[in-house]
Amino acid sequence: MKKIKIGILFVLGLSAMESRAQNLLNLNDWVIGGGGTAGFTQNGLVTENEREWGIGPLGTQVVLWKGTPSGDSQGDGGFNSLDIPINHQKTYRYSVWIKRTNSKNGTAYFGCGAPVTSLAGVANNNPYFWSGNLPELDKWYLLVGYVHGSNDPSTVSSGGIYDGVTGKRVLAAVDFKFLPTATSTRLRSYLFYDTNTSDRQYFYGPRLEEVNGNEPTISSLLDNPIGLGDFSFSGKVGIKTATPGAYDLAVNGKIRSQEIKVETTGWPDYVFKEDYQLLSLAETEEFIKKNGHLPEVPKAADAEANGISLGEMNKILLKKIEEMTLQMIQLNKVVVKQGQEIQSLKKAN
Repeated sequence: MKKIKIGILFVLGLSAMESRAQNLLNLNDWVIGGGGTAGFTQNGLVTENEREWGIGPLGTQVVLWKGTPSGDSQGDGGFNSLDIPINHQKTYRYSVWIKRTNSKNGTAYFGCGAPVTSLAGVANNNPYFWSGNLPELDKWYLLVGYVHGSNDPSTVSSGGIYDGVTGKRVLAAVDFKFLPTATSTRLRSYLFYDTNTSDRQYFYGPRLEEVNGNEPTISSLLDNPIGLGDFSFSGKVGIKTATPGAYDLAVNGKIRSQEIKVETTGWPDYVFKEDYQLLSLAETEEFIKKNGHLPEVPKAADAEANGISLGEMNKILLKKIEEMTLQMIQLNKVVVKQGQEIQSLKKAN
């Protein structure tokens, strides 16, 4: 277990629950079966759309939506989500995982509902963030697109296609803007015009969420698609800080938790062994006079400048308590002996 700075641990399960709640698409009925399902209508024939168990982006077994071309060179699998109510003044993020197998015949599509405009204000009644062929077969990619609020002056697109292995943005995507009259949107993801009946296109974890600061980061989506209870990050994480430094997780703020567990070794029960060299109270007093703190306890200046390790500090504090206990036992023996001597002197008199 790597060292952690005080106040760094937090409950990841809460983040996972917030991540699921943020998704405006209901995936409760994304279960084994053919054709469409509650919340999603099929693209193409029933036989071209099937949900089955498979290996998802993180190598775990999940329910995937599989597109299987029939050879009719039309819609060959995929889905439209139901219309989701939105606030046209806000920005929304759309995402889905896609993997192609066998060949790059046909075209993959990833889009939103109409009508919207380009960021330059040009109307678009059939908007796609991206369409084409993914860079590699047999590999998961995360597709991300944005529709900006109707009054957003931005002209820069933020969407893109991310490699599920490296996490790198490998292709650009086009952003759109809501019209002031927009009241709803949808997520669309398809396979079209594929004449090779041996091809397959897999879809996983579609998400639609308001961009308000509570949505999962792209990094967290890449490491943990929706549906997993825990979160795993491939690199260092900073919360309210862009410089986690030597720490795997750094938080520039307060943390509230019901329990924190720190794994540690070298618990100081060795203090109770017969060969342990216990400082006398006189030696301890001399050390305090000279140094201004207890032996082994960090100086105030060092603790304030560098923080403290929970595991190490707890071990030091326990060691001091055990040493004090032994010293009290020694003092008690002296007091008892002195008491006995006093009683003997009284009887002699």
